[in-house]
Amino acid sequence: MNIARWFRRSIRPGQPPKMDDSQTHSPERARRRLMTGLSLGLALIIWLALAWQPAIAPDLQLGRPSPRDIQADRTITYVSEWRTEQERARAESSADTVVYSRDMSIPIQQRAELRNLLQTITQIRDDPTLSKVQERERLTSLPNSTLVISPELASVIARQTDESWTLISSLSLELYDRALSENRYMLNDQKIAELRSFSLPYWASFQAETPEQTELIALFSGSFLKTNQFIDEEATQRRKQEVRNAVQPVTVRILEGESIVRQGDVVTPDVLEKLEALGTLRTKTNWAALGGRALLALLFAGTLGVYVTVAQRETLKDARPLLLVFGFVALAVVAARLVVPFGVQWTQAFPLALIAMLLAALFNIGLSLMSVVVLSAVIASLSDNQLATAVTLFLGGVAGAFLIGRGERSLLFFIGGMAVFLAMVTAQFAFHLLDGAIPTFDQALTILAVSGVNGALSAILALGLYNLTGQLAGIVTPLRLMELAHPAQPLLRRLIREAPGTYYHSVAVGNLAESAAEAIGADALLLRVASYYHDIGKTIRPFFFTDNQSDRENVHDELDPLTSAQIIADHVREGRKMALAAGLPSQIVDFIVTHHGTSVIKYFYQRALQQHDTVNIEDYRYPGPRPRTREQGIMMLADAVEATVRSKFQAGSVISSREANNGDARGRENGKTLEELVTAIIDERVRSGQLDECPLTLHDLARIRQAFITTLQGIYHPRVDYTAGKAVT
Repeated sequence: MNIARWFRRSIRPGQPPKMDDSQTHSPERARRRLMTGLSLGLALIIWLALAWQPAIAPDLQLGRPSPRDIQADRTITYVSEWRTEQERARAESSADTVVYSRDMSIPIQQRAELRNLLQTITQIRDDPTLSKVQERERLTSLPNSTLVISPELASVIARQTDESWTLISSLSLELYDRALSENRYMLNDQKIAELRSFSLPYWASFQAETPEQTELIALFSGSFLKTNQFIDEEATQRRKQEVRNAVQPVTVRILEGESIVRQGDVVTPDVLEKLEALGTLRTKTNWAALGGRALLALLFAGTLGVYVTVAQRETLKDARPLLLVFGFVALAVVAARLVVPFGVQWTQAFPLALIAMLLAALFNIGLSLMSVVVLSAVIASLSDNQLATAVTLFLGGVAGAFLIGRGERSLLFFIGGMAVFLAMVTAQFAFHLLDGAIPTFDQALTILAVSGVNGALSAILALGLYNLTGQLAGIVTPLRLMELAHPAQPLLRRLIREAPGTYYHSVAVGNLAESAAEAIGADALLLRVASYYHDIGKTIRPFFFTDNQSDRENVHDELDPLTSAQIIADHVREGRKMALAAGLPSQIVDFIVTHHGTSVIKYFYQRALQQHDTVNIEDYRYPGPRPRTREQGIMMLADAVEATVRSKFQAGSVISSREANNGDARGRENGKTLEELVTAIIDERVRSGQLDECPLTLHDLARIRQAFITTLQGIYHPRVDYTAGKAVT
């Protein structure tokens, strides 16, 4: 059978076609559209949470008995419109707010009329031609509108002696003047009534000689008193408005647990206002407030969206982790909306640190902190700007996020929960002290209990959801990596059984990659596990690779260079198929397809150049792509270094540094030192551009080189030649 023909049919042809610019940019456009949609969706959820106010007491009616007891679920301070209006009405109704004007011509005119009347009566009395009857008739017929003299009054006046009438006349004018003087020449109806009923008779009694004189004096002086004080309506309205405006808004503070209304008590406007301030009574739609909440929701969601777009481009470049992050935040907002109405203690027990710990373990600390900042702001808005509660939850989330790390061990979750507990306890005690009060024993117990519940819930839920959320986001967690590293995994068992040489090569690559990762702060566990699986494609045709040939004949001797190169490159494609079929995480699959990058299979390319005049170098490249992360770059270098160094040692082409330093020319001709070999491999990968897309720096490469050399020296160190004549000690 023609082996070359059979393998040409069984393998994939060359490179996939290159994408045009529109195909290249379409994923970025799709990501931007997805980010916009997620941000708007999150903004809508936040707005609904802020706008929805649960009505706990919708059946209360003004002026009717309350059907149940209602207590405040939190401490709030608000401006009472009802009490402010009461104070304004009280100030407005004060007598001081009435502005009067006075007409000074009225008392002057009235005094003149009084004097004229008295003089006329005197003239009638002094007329000798008149009889008593005629005198009385003349008095009753006097044309005076102020005082009408009746026949009875005329008789009293007529029988007065001259001395008596002179006294009555003078005292009537005198008391009239006294009445005006003592009232500052401003008279209104109330003052005139008081003068006529009390003051004038009292004053007259002191100087009159008979009761008849007293009555006449009081009658004459009081009858001519007339109102000259009038309310200035325009000035009074201005004064009342000034007084209303001067009243400061009345601030009311409601303490948590304070009784708002008891069952059977009549519901007053003050009660309804308190319930409305607490958010337990839905009255009317405040469109301005709804607009403000919409702006806040857009600000919160937009802040998270912009941060993810700008700062987390590489971390959240796929749709699944994006959906997970925004889904987490949205679920947390909904849960907070349900918990906040139950009171401050329930809000403080809300496990916000769960989100912080999961995002820190799955992604990074920056994304975790930004999400906690946004959620803390939302919770503060939901709980009527209770800054202390929001800050306490934020500090608890920060403590948990910093201590959980990557969640490599279950113990880290409980350490994170303890950190949440301690941070929240400290924050709550600090806020109590800032208020100028040391917490009581009961308050301290409440703080410890609430913080303990928060820390325990955060730790337990984070541990339980860690692997599940990692799978939903397409992220491999440390716990999942440790499961994949177990030799009982089906792919590893197959690798050990069918390609043992490749398995031991993979273990050696894992040792190199792990040491290099630790040297530069990369993910060592991910690299070790990825090393175990990076060559699983070789199990399809294990004997076409020198790792597994042992003493067998090299089958590539019967194949042309192009076929051999395609078979060698095909282990990358086959490995990807196997990894996907086995359900390996995408991060592990990425190591499989990038550990050779797009490097050239030099051995078969050189053979092709010797056999053919023209050779397309692209036919002798691995399918790629090139490494894009630090870990993938380390994997490429570790794989090349381990394979090359092992083959050189087997061929005896590696000399010791001591031989090189001693100037052994023969040894120098036969090979290179371990340091030179490692340096040459790394330099070749750099020159060929295989590391151009991964963020490894020159400083990183220097530390990786040293880590490789140190590890390889431990593997390939010189051995003691124990001859038969030497004892082993």
